Amino acid sequence: MVVPDTGRVEAFGSRLAPHTPREAIRRGVGMVLQHFALVPVFTALENIVLGAEPVSALGVIDLASARRKAEAVAKELGVDLPLDATVESLGVGDRQRLEIARALFRDAKLLILDEPTAVLTKGEVLALYATLRRLADAGTGVVVVTHKMDEVRAHADFVTVMRRGEVLFTREMDRSAGADVDAQVDEVTAAIMGAGAAKPGTRDDKPEAATEKGREVVLSLSRVSVGRALSDVSLEVHAGEIVGVAGVEGNGQRELVAVLAREVHPDSGEVTGASAAIIREDRQVEGLVLDATLRDNAVLGELGTFTNKVGLLDLGALEAEAATRIARSGAGADLDRTARSLSGGNQQKVVVARALARVGAKRARALVAAQPTRGVDIGASHDIHARLREAAAGGAGVLILSADLDELRALCNRVLVLARGRIVADLPPTTSDEELGRRMLGVADPNARPEAAS
Repeated sequence: MVVPDTGRVEAFGSRLAPHTPREAIRRGVGMVLQHFALVPVFTALENIVLGAEPVSALGVIDLASARRKAEAVAKELGVDLPLDATVESLGVGDRQRLEIARALFRDAKLLILDEPTAVLTKGEVLALYATLRRLADAGTGVVVVTHKMDEVRAHADFVTVMRRGEVLFTREMDRSAGADVDAQVDEVTAAIMGAGAAKPGTRDDKPEAATEKGREVVLSLSRVSVGRALSDVSLEVHAGEIVGVAGVEGNGQRELVAVLAREVHPDSGEVTGASAAIIREDRQVEGLVLDATLRDNAVLGELGTFTNKVGLLDLGALEAEAATRIARSGAGADLDRTARSLSGGNQQKVVVARALARVGAKRARALVAAQPTRGVDIGASHDIHARLREAAAGGAGVLILSADLDELRALCNRVLVLARGRIVADLPPTTSDEELGRRMLGVADPNARPEAAS
């Protein structure tokens, strides 16, 4: 997909020439992108065969033959693929498996996956790695680009660390009896973050609990319902407090953010409190204009704040503020670059920097962060966490929706559990994975007292 300026790329022992996606695919290289490259209105089967359609002797696409091969691929993967369902009707786990199946349909012998678990639940992550292990054991080479050290610890045979475009080292993960796996993971983490960098924060550096009597409520929902997505949801976020929302994806998170952003009016109930700065879950669709410059994206939606008394844009003030935000984000210094040209992680940094700047400028008293560190590296996650804490310490109320329970534990004073569109629990961050998992799946607390019959 990118031609190197210098150097040599080899695939299976010989130079990759011509250096094109078509030739890489022909040689057996398969790629699963971080942002799925699927056609939503096509069926799973149609997506699998797209670009590699088997053709009969009469020149007609032979879908029967394609189905047989796709079913054989699914069997090899050990998964059940809904071949006749449209992609837009599938969950993220099925879409991930579909991407892998599409690569294997093209007889991939090397599978490269970019942040494959960013949108998956813990159960889906385990299922994915079980699939990848089966493929590796059968002779397929598997490369996983990830920032998650628990995945490296549990699944990697070898790990290569890259930082700022350079390979620092490659090492084998030694899990033999007596091997110190923690030390190996610490070495990898230190290399990623750079010398002298602190590790991501733990619960010890969360803001003080801010729910005591007298603290201002800056964001509130009272018995809010939206279609079938949200039902009778009530919550409060106090000034200086960080509140987490945990839940299996698809249980009303998107609708909750839309309500808090005042983009969707609830069918019933009330939203009160400050306007909120929003960190969008889908940075490419909701958070950025991909073909606009970083300058424009840094101040997206705020042009009115950079106009002078006669209504003309103050280009000097806009340039200065955009430069400050992009510099603070760590996404690079070239304001003329388009957002599309950045990696997914750097795109996320721009989205986060813009939202935090709005809070820092005291135009917003509340911050809603949906998956704020999805697809970013450890160092960037650490920085984003620090800035979320900084926003709370400055008096903002922060609501974080995240699929990463460790992230919620590290940041939050308390964790709300969203299941089937309802807030079913308000728990301390010390709650175990097992308990949070049960609540996220809507399983009642076995120790709760039954409600009195009416």
